[in-house]
Amino acid sequence: MKPELRALFTDLVQSLHEETDALIGGDAERVAALAARKNDVLQRLAPLAQRGAHDFPRDLVDQARQLNDRNALLLAPRLVATRARVDALRRAGGTMVYGADGRTQALGAPAARA
Repeated sequence: MKPELRALFTDLVQSLHEETDALIGGDAERVAALAARKNDVLQRLAPLAQRGAHDFPRDLVDQARQLNDRNALLLAPRLVATRARVDALRRAGGTMVYGADGRTQALGAPAARA
């Protein structure tokens, strides 16, 4: 197995552990930062995955899967609550919100592209 592959999976597992801690602690900023870090690792893993998974470190793959599943369970209640709040705002009608780009927009409208 290539050391690069093991290092990437080790980084992914570490990110998932840190994400668990941030989720439990309610640290949304840290969760967002870790999402970016995980995305970077996954982007670097993607081309290696296309060559075949037979070289993947099974122990780390299994840890990553378990941690990801656990983090999804931690996120689920927050997602339900957020959707309920957004639905309530939509029902209020004419509500303006800030999009990801910082501009105001009608609730439910796609964010403007810069």
